[in-house]
Amino acid sequence: MNGQVLELLKKSGLKVTKQREAILDILLSSPAHLTAEDIYLELKGAGHDFGLSTVYRTLSSLEEHRIVEKSGLPGDGGRQYYNIAHTGHRHHLVCVKCKRCILLDECPVEAFTAAVCKAHGFTLTGHSFEIFGVCPDCQG
Repeated sequence: MNGQVLELLKKSGLKVTKQREAILDILLSSPAHLTAEDIYLELKGAGHDFGLSTVYRTLSSLEEHRIVEKSGLPGDGGRQYYNIAHTGHRHHLVCVKCKRCILLDECPVEAFTAAVCKAHGFTLTGHSFEIFGVCPDCQG
């Protein structure tokens, strides 16, 4: 078993199941945001016999326990994508064609968010920042 999967489930208080383990393995190894259907197809390709409804139920449970998070991409018809939840703030470049997600190390909005929060008397607890575009591989 992937040690990272075990750690995520242990911290959340969830039992380790084949479904949770397999889905988290896929999400941890993917460089892209994935839909439930993408995950289902990868599971099927790996020989698992979980149904699509099981994938949705498992993702819902993992989302409730803040292990995964769901988001949409602009101009993608409301499709929902899943990835491992991040603590604190995070910053990504997201390709709208291949759905590849690049995590940025730097925080380009830290000074801005601090100034806005101060101006409005708002206590900052975190933020996320995603830039949507087309990656070099998809441009060619």
